[in-house]
Amino acid sequence: MRISVFGLGYVGAVSCGGLTDLGHDVIGCDVSQAKVDLINAGRSPIAEAGLEALLCKAVKAGKLRATIHPEEAVRNSDIALICVGTPSTRSGGVNSIQLEAVAAQIGELVAKLNAPHFVVMTRSTSLPHVHRSMVETLEKSSGREMGQGIGYVCHPEFMREGVAVEDFYHPPKIVFGATDSKSEGVCKRMYPGISAPTFFVTTDVAAMIKYADNCFHALKVTFANEIGLMCKTLGVDSHQVMDVFCADLKLNISPRYLKPGFAFGGSCLPKDLRAICDKARETATPLPMLNGTLQSNKDQIDQLIKRVVSEARPKVGIIGLAFKEGTDDVRESPIVSCVEVFCGKGHPVKVYDAHLSPQALVGANRSFAFQAIPHLSELMCAELQEVVDWADVLVVTHRLQPETWAEVNWNSEQRVLDLVNIQALRSAPGYEGLYW
Repeated sequence: MRISVFGLGYVGAVSCGGLTDLGHDVIGCDVSQAKVDLINAGRSPIAEAGLEALLCKAVKAGKLRATIHPEEAVRNSDIALICVGTPSTRSGGVNSIQLEAVAAQIGELVAKLNAPHFVVMTRSTSLPHVHRSMVETLEKSSGREMGQGIGYVCHPEFMREGVAVEDFYHPPKIVFGATDSKSEGVCKRMYPGISAPTFFVTTDVAAMIKYADNCFHALKVTFANEIGLMCKTLGVDSHQVMDVFCADLKLNISPRYLKPGFAFGGSCLPKDLRAICDKARETATPLPMLNGTLQSNKDQIDQLIKRVVSEARPKVGIIGLAFKEGTDDVRESPIVSCVEVFCGKGHPVKVYDAHLSPQALVGANRSFAFQAIPHLSELMCAELQEVVDWADVLVVTHRLQPETWAEVNWNSEQRVLDLVNIQALRSAPGYEGLYW
């Protein structure tokens, strides 16, 4: 394919080298004559292992050249990759001025082409609203509609500086957020011979995947350093601790606990997190992230309460009171905190929990349950349908079995708040996902 690359910085230069090596014809474009001259000389504008050899090989083979003229780049390509910078604004937002200027320029040039379908891919990291604006800009400047002569793809990159060439050939994943089927077809021909999990999603989802990645990477660094700081304070070798931590591929280095849902609870996580934070205060050890985790968890509870509580005082049905399905453990269950507030605000409440019997609770579990909700026995219902028939708002915290939901008769006027993403619930009238 014929591909133009706008922006010959880190992402753009590596893309030029890698795409030509895969057999594509590439023309780079940049406002910097110095970068253009370096590319045309087969030299790399950045320090990156293995890149200069790729660029030199491509230039000698006639597969790569560069220009400062956008019209030359667009005229000699069917796909444009935008790899320009998206620096921060003063407030920390995305400065998309350069990005949108390039999009407008490409659109105006596409308007003059006879090409049946021109695809614009953005590799620059930008939030969803920026990509929506890019689509509008391209349609307006080109005079074409998405899927009708022009297409747009949010195509985030996952290359680390220092090993970017290696990551180009062995990416952890490939993500395309295309606006139309024609552009999606072009995406499928971008990386011949490269094997990686490939995802075709919406433009908005593609944009947020990149931010989820980078925020999590920042979180991981901070978590490891805060554990390290606490270990140092307590005289413990943090690398021995984290070596064992990282060896746990079932819970720690895994998809576990990484899907959006409701607040954490139970007899372990809140208690142990409080213990670490308390020791940090006692020893004057700053752990802002771990301390903030408790507040963030409380905020999740508060946000749910805001979505339910109103002056109309709707009747609230709770499906699952234990902190975790399959148990009767209500200790520090976040939904128990919600029930306390609902009752305190004058909302009638009924509860269904397949594994919970107030009469069978013992020990600390019983003490916590009845201290939080003294009249718990009066709220419990033995049948799921009884709660569904009665409630104005249903708050679902346990998955149950798909066949159980299939037998439920819904009230078309009630709200159903799903906190755990149950596919079988999505057809219910008034369905609302927690964060989806």
